[in-house]
This record gives sequence, structure tokens and C-alpha cells, in this order.
Amino acid sequence: MDAPLPDPGPDDRIVELERFCRDKLDSARAKLVDEPRYNPVAQLAFELSRELEAGRLTREDFEALALRLSQETFAARAEALRDYVGPLDMASNRKSLRRVAEHLLATGRRGVSSASPLARTQLGIVFTGHPTFLLSSANRACLARMACGSEATLPDALMAPDNPITLQVEHAAAMVALDAAKTAIGEFARIVAEVLRERRSAEWRAVTVGYAGLGTWIGYDLDGRTDIRWIDSFRFRLAEKQHQIDRYLGEVLRIAAQVGPDSQPAQRLEELSARIERTRAWNGGILAAFTPSPLDRPALRQAADLLTARHPDAATSVRPYIALIDIAIADAPPEIALDLVALRSEMLTLGFGVGEVHMRINATQLHNAMRQHLDIDSEENITSRSMLERLATFIREAQPVSVNFGSLDIEQKTALRQFVLAAQILKHVDRDSSIRLLIAECEAPATVMAAVYFARLFGVEDKLDVSPLFETPTALEGASRFFDVLFGIEEYRQAVRRRGRLAIQTGFSDSGRFMGQITAALAIERLHGQLARACERHRLTDVEVLIFDTHGESAGRGAHQGNFEDRAFYVMSPWARREFESRGIALKHEVSFQGGDGFIYFETPELALASLTRMLEAEVAWREMPASDDPFYSNTTFSFDFFRRLASFHSKLLDDHAYHRALGSFAQGLLNETGSRKSRRQFDVSGGEVHQVRRIRAIPHNAILQQLGHPATVIAGFGTALRGDEDRFIDTFAKSDRLRRLTSHVVHMKRRSSIKALAAFSTLFDRSFWSTRPYAGAEPHLAEPCLFITQLLEDDDRAVSINELAVRLRLDAISLHRLLDLAGQDLGKSISENRERLDMLQAVRLALLQHILLMAARVPKFSTRNDVSREDIMELIFSLRIPEAVTLLRDAYPVNGLTMEGYSLAEPFTYPGDAPSNYAALTRNLIDPIERTYRTILAIGAAIALEFGAHG
Repeated sequence: MDAPLPDPGPDDRIVELERFCRDKLDSARAKLVDEPRYNPVAQLAFELSRELEAGRLTREDFEALALRLSQETFAARAEALRDYVGPLDMASNRKSLRRVAEHLLATGRRGVSSASPLARTQLGIVFTGHPTFLLSSANRACLARMACGSEATLPDALMAPDNPITLQVEHAAAMVALDAAKTAIGEFARIVAEVLRERRSAEWRAVTVGYAGLGTWIGYDLDGRTDIRWIDSFRFRLAEKQHQIDRYLGEVLRIAAQVGPDSQPAQRLEELSARIERTRAWNGGILAAFTPSPLDRPALRQAADLLTARHPDAATSVRPYIALIDIAIADAPPEIALDLVALRSEMLTLGFGVGEVHMRINATQLHNAMRQHLDIDSEENITSRSMLERLATFIREAQPVSVNFGSLDIEQKTALRQFVLAAQILKHVDRDSSIRLLIAECEAPATVMAAVYFARLFGVEDKLDVSPLFETPTALEGASRFFDVLFGIEEYRQAVRRRGRLAIQTGFSDSGRFMGQITAALAIERLHGQLARACERHRLTDVEVLIFDTHGESAGRGAHQGNFEDRAFYVMSPWARREFESRGIALKHEVSFQGGDGFIYFETPELALASLTRMLEAEVAWREMPASDDPFYSNTTFSFDFFRRLASFHSKLLDDHAYHRALGSFAQGLLNETGSRKSRRQFDVSGGEVHQVRRIRAIPHNAILQQLGHPATVIAGFGTALRGDEDRFIDTFAKSDRLRRLTSHVVHMKRRSSIKALAAFSTLFDRSFWSTRPYAGAEPHLAEPCLFITQLLEDDDRAVSINELAVRLRLDAISLHRLLDLAGQDLGKSISENRERLDMLQAVRLALLQHILLMAARVPKFSTRNDVSREDIMELIFSLRIPEAVTLLRDAYPVNGLTMEGYSLAEPFTYPGDAPSNYAALTRNLIDPIERTYRTILAIGAAIALEFGAHG
């Protein structure tokens, strides 16, 4: 360093170290005017590394600094969460919900009945188990409390996810979020009834409020994973039923406690609570019978017979409960009746579930099932017209089959097993509920037709919605023709009319990964419009259209970082909503809250009520917006040119060798394990460097870009796509709400991004950097490890690839800066506190990565063991596969050496003596520190993700 570090004392040392880092970054940035190639992040990382290797700083100092920066990040994230969802005051949000209720009631007829404008579910909130559990459950709760102002104590340890994160952990977290959402929705239902009562409506006691509904696929998502058995899903569904019964019972007892003991409502509530208690006991016994693991055939037979036998306390419908509640409501005092109206609304919306079950499979699994019933020789046949005709015939002629739990247990085809499972749930657990069948990677109408056929075959067509997912570029680009082909089939039209609903799903994650996030949002918006027009062409305006727009919590996966209104209108614009409204099509729109990053919005009652309020306010806001002529839609020449150029940029980027090397050769090692689902599909065995990035799932792909400092799928290409077209952009931007929201999505990420941070990673693989460190004589003690690292990197192209990628992104960023300046979008001339922390975190982590490389290079040479050499372990280190490398090092250098104790041989010996031969010192000085340092690196990665608002 230019000057020695200050050493004030143990209490102030880390504060001074942080100040030192800030000062160094400031002075380094000042040099950029005279030396554009200078990299402040890389320079700070080197200076910190030099102090660490010289012993003037310790690993404990780095851990303490990482903790301090992480705490600052944690506090900033809590403030950002409060601002994003706020206001959080519950009284204020109840007033807002009253205004929402008054507006939505005014959009329908005045009378109150099951035909009320708020009876039909129009907003869906779906909790998914995506691996975005960035924080431990304790830290997630702490963050939520801090956002709400009820927590002032920061975490006192480095951040890390729960370990392990199992499917059961994810399911339990979802149940907490679902309960909070139910309570918030119940408050809205009560407010609606209260508004109607104040209007002196004669039927306010009869109102059903189902406007907002819930769903979940945790425990039912089999797309890309093979570790969830049918019994796991069925147990979850039984447990959910038990949970909801407990919730109903608790609410009935709470309300009953407020009613006079001898009144008519009290008698009805006492009767209701007794009935629920008996159902609870019966269902508890069923759940216990299905709980043993493994559940062998005799145990399954016993459990199944218990479930399917007639029993006076068995219940698969809440309708008997509703009848008793109706009687109680009729004579109850108004305040009690309002609570009962809210309870009845929840029962009618959810039945015996915590939310609608979303079973999820992929098209390949469904095609495999088709082969059992149809003579299909190749995948190509699935897209043929003759195949569609055969499937239509199968649907017409299908005779429903009967199934039992034996049928379910022996079924080998994943897709067929899900249909049988759906049948058993609807027969024996909850016949009031509906089930969604989400089909990932669905690019052929025949795939949907096959699902419709199986739904009819297994007798679930009246309760199961087949929902194809449009997420890949191929699916999105071919959506219009897909709709025309599918809707042109009479058997499909009959099926959706019988069901009363047509369902699709869109995905912002994979589409954003392949096409760029802004391009994906535009492609999905175009699909929305194409669907509305296709329904009109094929006379399907008489059925409800359900669109599940699936997105994550990061900008790279479709969550706008501005506010909740931006979030709502980014995934489904007011223009798209009007495409359905203007054609008289009833629309239900669903959005996702994924993993821990999404569940945080429902972690406390305050956050849950605020989140629901903001979503419902957006439902009002788009209706109040004037249906003006947005030039982004009317000037299609500009918007299409922009779309086409942006899509082209990301298509080329995804095929770029430098992009593949930068993301696929080491960066996955920067990520924590944040869920039970693997980062790559469990049965994807394709190999080859060129496929490396394409094989990484959307969440880790986006998470890696954040860790590298530049979320390219959001930011990149925007400037290039509009280069030379600035005048049309500025003119459209001034008049277009849609273009301004899209642009602000980019701006929010650009303010946090740093191409310098990305480029700084090249030093890890730069032979010039490693060979020069000891050359000037400042670090002679590093000569041997630096020489070894330099030799190993002789043919390595990662440094070149990272720098090439940085150059490409920098050229695009120049155009973006010019464009945003013209639009008056100030990116800030000074570095924000958020960006300053990110640069420090990146520099500290890079210094620790250099430390790991230097420690690994000091490990003595050993003879090849099991075809693993010292060089192989170093390549694992370079690839940041640190846990694997540590395991191999511990195998090569065992601590617990063998001793002569226990032999008691007659022949004397003096070697090896009494002390065991082991490598305790090497383990203590090198292997253990490598492992510990890597934990700190992962903790810094969690803080960086928190600065971006989500894991990935």
C-alpha cells in the first residue's frame, strides 16, 4: 500500500479499515481521467491482498470487515424493502383497501350476490419453491422486522442460507407466507363487507369476496427434478389440509369467544367447531397412516383403506361448514357477521387447501407418457396435423378409467402419475379445489391436447386446468400460430368451455436468460395481445382466461425494482389488460413470489397487508389510466426495430465464447446453495464447453451476473439497440408510459452495476499479474506460489475472455449513457453508497480469492492418488470448486495418521516411534484456512446479492 494501515486499537480497527478502503477507492477513481484502464476494484483488492500476505492484516480482519459491510448492506436492504412496499402502517393500508373496495365495487353492479364483481378471483398470488432462499429463516425474519421498524439489532454473524435447505424446509416457509397472505386477504374481505354494510345493502351478509386467490407448487413441481415421489406430494397435500382445518378451527373459536353463549350464532359456531374438531381428528389419523417412510405395500394398503372407507367424520368438501356459517351470519351482530363473512370467503376460495395446487411437469415427460398410448416413432411426429387429429379422436372417445392408490404406486411414467395423483386428491382430500397442470418447455399444441386427453381419461377434466408454459424464444415467437392451431380444434374448445377457463403460463426467467429481460417482457406482452385476439377469432370470449406470469424477485428475472405498481405493470401492462377487457374476456392474472426472496413480502402481518394493498391498488390504477394512444404501441416501426435489435444483441451474447468462459468456468463457485433444487437439471447429461452456460438454470445464471457486477441480461444491449435511433427514442420516451417503465428497469440496475468489477476478476487468471507480484521485490515470500500459478495459467484463456466481455459491454454502456443523458435519466455523477459498498465487497472478496490461490499453491507436491494430481486440485481451485478441492486435499494429507498402538509384536522397533505420522500442521495452516476463507467468500456473495435485492 502507499501508506501503512492505521492501527488505532482493536475496537476501531475495522472501522478504520473500512474508511481506508473507501479512501483508496476514491483516490483510485480519481486516476481514471488520466489512466482509463486503471481498475479501482482490482487495485484495492491487490493492496488488501498484499497486506494479508504480509501479515499486516489477518483473515479475522477480513471476516470482521465482511461482517461490517454485510451489516450495512442488511440495514440498507431493510430500508429499501420498506420503501418498495410501503407504507407499512396497517391502519393506513386498511384505509387504502377501503378505497380499492369502493372502486372495484363501482365497476360492477350494485347488488350483492355470488355475481358480485369481487366474487370471482381475478388476482392470483402463487408461492413457488425456486432456490432463492438467500438468507437463513432467522435472518429473513430479522430483515422483515427491521423493515417494519420493530427490530434494531443487526445479525452478528456472516450471512448464509439455512443448511441444509430441504423440500420440507421450503414447504414450511411457504406455509408461513401463505398464512400471512390469507390473513391479509381476509382483512380485505371484511373491509368489502363493511363498505357494503355502510351502503345499507340488504345482502351484505351474503357477499363472497374471492378477488384475490392463492396458489403453490412447492412439493408438486417435477420439472427438471426426480427427487419428489408421489407419496411426498400426497403427504404435503394431507398436511396442507390439516393445516387449513386447524386454521378454520382457530378462527371459529376466536369468533365464538366474542359471541354471547346462549345466542343462535353461538350455538351454530359451537356445532361448527365440534364438526371441524372431528374432521381434524379423522384427517390427522389419515396423515399419520401415510407418514411412515418407506411406505411399503402393506402399510400403503392399510393407509389407503383407512382413507377410502366410509366414516362419519370424513370430509372432502367445506360445503357443510358453509351451511352452518350462513345460519350464524344471519343472526350475528354486525361485527361478528363481518368476521364470519371473511371466514366464509376464505373457505369458499381455498376449500381444504392452503392454495390451489400447481403440479408442474415438462413436455418431454408428457411426450414419454403419450408413447404408451400412441404409436409414436419420433419427436417430429408430435407436431404433425395427423397427430392432432388422432389426439382429438382419443379425447372424443375417451372412457374414464378408475384408479386407486395401487395404480398410483406402480405408475412409472412421471406425467401419468401426476394425473392419477390429481384424481386421488380430488376424490379423497378436497373435491372443492381445482388443480393446475403446468407444462414447461411446451412448444407444440399436441402437447396440450395430450394433457387434455389424459385429464379426461383419468376423470379430472372438470377440475384440472392444463396450462402450457411459454418461456423459450421458440415458444414465444410461435405463440400466435400455437393459439390458432390449438383453438381451431373443436375438442379443445369443448374442453375449456366445460371447464369455463383457458389457462396459460409465461416465464420471465428463461426468456430473460435467452432473449434479454427487456426483450422477454416485450415478447410476453405481445403474447398477451395475441392470446386476446385469438380468443376473439375462435369465439372463446365466453371463457375465463387465466394468465400466470411467472417471475422472480431480481431485475434479471422480471421484478421491476421501482415500486409495486412498476412491478405489476412490467409483467402485465395496462395495454395488455385492456386487450382482454375491450373484448369482454374475463381475465384472471397470477404472479409469483419465489423462494425466500419472495416470501419476505409476507414475512410479517405488516408486510403482507402492504404487499396485498399495493397489488390491489395496481388493479385500480390501470382501470383509472386514460386509454390514451401510447406511441410505443401506435408507432410499431420504432418498437419493432428496437425489439429486433435488442433480441439480436442478446442472441449473439449468449453464443459468445467470452460470455461462456466468464460465466461457466468459475463463477458458479461464487454462489451459495439456496434451495433444494439443483443448479442444473438433474437428468441433463449433455456436455461440452459451448453448452456450459445454456445448461445453467435461469436463477444461478442471473445470480452469477450479479456476482460479477453487471446484470447483462437487463442492462446490456439497450444502448446498442437504439444507437442511431436516439431521436425516435426521445420522442417516444416523452409520451410513452410503457417505454418509460422499461427504461427505468434498466436504469435501476445500471446504477448498481460495475463493468470494472467484472473486469477485476480477470486478475485471478492473469499470468502477467501473478508473475509481476514478486518481481519488484516487494513480495519475495510469494515468489514460489506465484511462479507455480503463472505456470498453470500458461494456456488459460479466462483472463482474456473476461476482458473481451468487459470491452463488449463497455461499448454498449457508452451508447446507453449517451441515450439516458438525452432522456434526462440521471445515473448520478457521484458513486452511490450502494455502489460504494458493492465495490468494497468485490475488492475484499477478490483479495480472499487471491489468498486461496496462494495457499493452494503452497501445498506440497504429492504423488498422484486415484488419478488426482496437485495440478488437478489447482484447477478445481481456479474453477472455485473449493469444497471438492478441500476434500481431495484432506484425502491426500490425512490428519489422523496410523499408530503402532495395538500391535504388541515381539520384534522390537524404533521407527516410526510413538507419535502418529500425520499432516496436522499442513491441515491447520493451509487446508482449514482455505475452507474457512471460502465460507467468508460465500458470505460476501450473499451480501452482494442482497445489494441487488435478490439472490438471482
